[in-house]
Amino acid sequence: MSEWRSCDYRASNVERNRHANNEDRPVFSAVNPLRYRDTADLIANIAPETPLYLFCPELLRAKYAHFKRGFPGLVTYAMKANPHGAVLSTLVSAGMRTYDVSSIGEIELIRSLSSDITVHYNNPIKSTDEIAYAFETLGVRSFALDDIVEIEKIERVVGCRSEVELSVRFKLDRQHGLCDFGTKFGASPSTAAALVERAAQGGFLASLTFHPGSQCTNPDGYAEHIRVAGEIARQAGVSLLRLNVGGGFPVHYRDTTAPPLERYFEVIGAAVTEVFPASAPALVCEPGRALVAPSTSLLCQVKHRRENGTLFLSDGIYGGLMEQILMPLELPVRVWRGSRIVTEDTREFTVYGPTCDCMDRLPRPVPLPSDVRAGDRIEFGLVGAYGSATATNFNGFRSDAYALVEQGFDTDNTVDGGTCISSDYM
Repeated sequence: MSEWRSCDYRASNVERNRHANNEDRPVFSAVNPLRYRDTADLIANIAPETPLYLFCPELLRAKYAHFKRGFPGLVTYAMKANPHGAVLSTLVSAGMRTYDVSSIGEIELIRSLSSDITVHYNNPIKSTDEIAYAFETLGVRSFALDDIVEIEKIERVVGCRSEVELSVRFKLDRQHGLCDFGTKFGASPSTAAALVERAAQGGFLASLTFHPGSQCTNPDGYAEHIRVAGEIARQAGVSLLRLNVGGGFPVHYRDTTAPPLERYFEVIGAAVTEVFPASAPALVCEPGRALVAPSTSLLCQVKHRRENGTLFLSDGIYGGLMEQILMPLELPVRVWRGSRIVTEDTREFTVYGPTCDCMDRLPRPVPLPSDVRAGDRIEFGLVGAYGSATATNFNGFRSDAYALVEQGFDTDNTVDGGTCISSDYM
């Protein structure tokens, strides 16, 4: 599972997909894949016609170091954002040992890379068989839940085990992110208090967890949840083992206005000190998007330009750009003509993907150089999260190939001192 699948990037989609399921398709180890200095070097060497994800390990390591320096607790990774072997191998080699997982498949994937891994099974809804397999076979000892039915399932499987952590997920009526996770997960504060009390009385280690919503641009959203967590703990009469503040830390897309991460860390730390003055629970966070998005860009080729200016690319919403139809996020872009960045006057273009589906269209016009043409390549930045992770093979088009670059398309100024930073984007 940790291997990289690659191919001859000069090959056409027809050639590439003809070999998609063959045993002789080239496979490269995650520790020794194709490697290039930067996007220009890659284009000069392989001129890819099919979609290609350009992953910069240094950007990911730098962002992980940023979280470790600033967050006042344990930093874990929400694997759903990008479970690619290159991403996970980089984090493991950087020292990350705890992962937020949502499925048996994710547990087995991360454990295949290292036996020295702790997982938090933080999907609040699991089947009895999944709970049993995770506990008995995979050795999981931390489970999230948000209702009485789930805690009863866990109790039947686990029994009374003092080393097992039950983390009760709660929600507030008001969310602070672009995506409201409270519509699917989370107990009300009163229900959460009853569940925490039951967990403690059952001999489990009782914790609380929340998620303020994806792309939370207001740090006070975390403080509000932490204050309610204190009320829940007091109502339950329980000293919490841990408080997981979730993810939701924002990435700075072209249309995003948000404080720097340091402000979030300060607000979270101050709120915990205020709410739990005597014995504060250990803090945990589980960034996904904020950790991995800056590390990877998506390089597409312009396949066709109509006389009216409409563009057709080698990837679209059924591939690495699916999140564009789900979240109002404006990705940074830059256009390459050969190995040169095109910086002429820009205009907005209607952009379609490669499939024969009229829905395969980016929901917002994309600002590009006015003379963009077939054969040019468009590089979308900040695609490390929910890019390849949500791509499909619809209509025979794939979007899953990765290559390493030493200097990435970093629009988030992830690395200080110039390395892995580029500002030539629109």
